[in-house]
Amino acid sequence: MRGCDRLQSALVLVGVVFVLLMIPLAAAVGTETYSRLDNQTQVELATHHSTPATLMEDSRAGSAGEGALAASPQYQSHAKVQWSANGQMHTADVPTAAGAKAGQTVTVWLGPNGDLVAAPETGSQNAATAVSVACGIWVASTGGYCVLFLIVHWIASRRQQARLTREWNELDRPPGWHVS
Repeated sequence: MRGCDRLQSALVLVGVVFVLLMIPLAAAVGTETYSRLDNQTQVELATHHSTPATLMEDSRAGSAGEGALAASPQYQSHAKVQWSANGQMHTADVPTAAGAKAGQTVTVWLGPNGDLVAAPETGSQNAATAVSVACGIWVASTGGYCVLFLIVHWIASRRQQARLTREWNELDRPPGWHVS
């Protein structure tokens, strides 16, 4: 067995062990991510509160502009809403479900200062994010190792081809004869 073949076999073995060891590491990172997001959700639920708001107009297509609420992909429309907080009436343009009509009641979330904030993430949203992070780490590390293996394989193949070419060229020469 040639040295480059032994190197590639060792890299395959190391790669299998590496990929298998990355599974619990990625799972640990995913678990930590879920715990952090769940704690963040609990803090938001303790400091933010929901309040009913009345649509002042029918929802219209387009984005609700910039801000935390506009980032949610489930909303394709937006409309002006009005709600009461701390004895004062507030109005804002918020994302709404398509087809919402003026006069309907929607729920908006308010921060500790009464400012409009995004609704806290749900447990399933946190779980989906954590699983995505774990899978992303595993796929990225596995892909990185595969790229490393392919680079080593390419270099070894080039060296092997160069060695075979040299041997083939020397096959033409009779032993002990000097050819200029």
